[in-house]
Amino acid sequence: SDTEFWDKMQAEWEEMARRNWISESQEAPGQVTISTIEKGYYFHTENPFKDWPGAFEEGLKKMKEGDLPVTILYLEAAILQEPNDAEAWQFLGITQAENENEQAAIVALQR
Repeated sequence: SDTEFWDKMQAEWEEMARRNWISESQEAPGQVTISTIEKGYYFHTENPFKDWPGAFEEGLKKMKEGDLPVTILYLEAAILQEPNDAEAWQFLGITQAENENEQAAIVALQR
């Protein structure tokens, strides 16, 4: 479907940015690092769930439903709210791997 195609294109763009195939002076659209601690993981800047209460729990629900892109947004929101939440980082890494975004998965799991 069209959505799958664009999700795949977004994932490839993010991987290129992570591998420094894009100049460091350029920022991948819709992405930003939140601090030097999280350097290497690019969060979606236009995340509609960034202030969502209970973002982690919602992310787990969406994961069970198989909605990987929305799960990632919820888990990123949870991490933005609580950057040291190891469980959220773990689930984000697992979800990124299932979404075939290995580079993001590795960075998240390393956290």
